Amino acid sequence: MSTEQPQNPQHQTPQNQYAQGQFPPYPQYQQQPSTSGKAVASMVTGIVSIVVPFVGIVTGPLAIILGAKARGEIQRTRQQGNGLAIAGLVTGIIGCVGYAIFLLIIIIGALSSTTTGT
Repeated sequence: MSTEQPQNPQHQTPQNQYAQGQFPPYPQYQQQPSTSGKAVASMVTGIVSIVVPFVGIVTGPLAIILGAKARGEIQRTRQQGNGLAIAGLVTGIIGCVGYAIFLLIIIIGALSSTTTGT
């Protein structure tokens, strides 16, 4: 009888490819895709259009434009920040609509006070 292991592949134990006390190397670091600057700017200007009075007239449309451009850039370059771009679009639209309603109310109020005063 021989002391060698049987040649049956089902009963063989896998050979350790690393010496005792050695570990496999760490996997390569995967760099995260960068966040779109336009998406961040869109969200910031959208929030400013809602929060800061009378600035929303300017920053609301700016947030909408930046958000739309950021979404296209994100889809083309596979950057991150799609949620930021959507938030900028939504807050920009809310800011624009809010100030449009506010201006309508002021105009209607001014017109009604001048017609009733005569």
